[in-house]
Amino acid sequence: MAKRLPSAPPVLAGYSYVRPLGTGGFADVFLYEQDLPRRVTAVKVLLADVVDPEARRSFTVEADAMARLSAHPSIVTIHQASISADGRPYLVMEYCPGSLGAKAKRGPMPYDEVLDIGVRMAGALETAHRTGL
Repeated sequence: MAKRLPSAPPVLAGYSYVRPLGTGGFADVFLYEQDLPRRVTAVKVLLADVVDPEARRSFTVEADAMARLSAHPSIVTIHQASISADGRPYLVMEYCPGSLGAKAKRGPMPYDEVLDIGVRMAGALETAHRTGL
């Protein structure tokens, strides 16, 4: 199955588009640079053809959940959630360039590193459960 091309990145006030990061079934993720304070961010944008009242409700639930959890050191921080000028909901998040998937593809990981990752993931999951998710 061929991978689809990313949608057009939205124009976001206070942010400069850099490049696409990934595509999914319901959203694309782009790298943007925030103007002030200057930092790189990952921006998840819903696809135009999936935006309906239910998608907007799900988006709001996701944004609220991420905001409640983002104080945890192993959960990505959300900086902003809004609707772009073209009507697509988006989330501005902390950019985390080193993914676990990329590390795993390079080959076997050291035992102590895998154990550390497992403990951090369990802590994040425990935090989510404590907030009722």
